[in-house]
Amino acid sequence: MERESAGWLPRIAESDLHALRNAAALLTLTGCAAAVALTHMNSLPAFIVIGPGYVVQAWLFENHHALGGFGYQVTMVGVSALVWTLIILGAAATVRLLQRLMHRA
Repeated sequence: MERESAGWLPRIAESDLHALRNAAALLTLTGCAAAVALTHMNSLPAFIVIGPGYVVQAWLFENHHALGGFGYQVTMVGVSALVWTLIILGAAATVRLLQRLMHRA
């Protein structure tokens, strides 16, 4: 079942809307995990979670575009949340594809 179009907006299928809600929930969850990890950088699991944001912030520092204060925290948490969300969604898509291929055979 598709939703009605509101002016110039395209119609969105219910399954697409469900997938978008799941992705947004996963991004929120990984964002919370990255925010907690930022305050606990003295443990290895926390450093692994916040690692992607740390790499981007280091790259920004090397290119003289580093953000300080709140911008530093937003960069670290935001990039880490996005990277881990994409990793999890990519792994889930791979598992679903392999299940479909195994089911056909």
